[in-house]
Amino acid sequence: MATRTLNRRELREPQADEYESEDSQADAAPKEKKKRVKGVTPSRVRKLRAKKPPLRRRARWGVFDLGMRLVAIFDYSQRAAADEKLVELLARNKGVHFLQVVVDRMPELELEVVPA
Repeated sequence: MATRTLNRRELREPQADEYESEDSQADAAPKEKKKRVKGVTPSRVRKLRAKKPPLRRRARWGVFDLGMRLVAIFDYSQRAAADEKLVELLARNKGVHFLQVVVDRMPELELEVVPA
């Protein structure tokens, strides 16, 4: 037969009494903690960084195949030429192609130094 479950509260009472007596002794004689003296540290001066100008971007027309490979690319103002290229590729019957806007970074302008 199974034994009856013991009353857990009755089992824990002696342990609780011991714990309370330890707390009362600890409260009567508190330990003195050594206080750490913090040294004065000079505040750090943050270096100011120059803000970078925003990246210049440009939009262009790209003709892609179904594998997302770029077949041809045209400036944004040359939409008619991009459409002609698309019609030409579709007429060849060499797969499906489509036109999509491509946004990329503008090339940096190189300034020529003229000797004086």
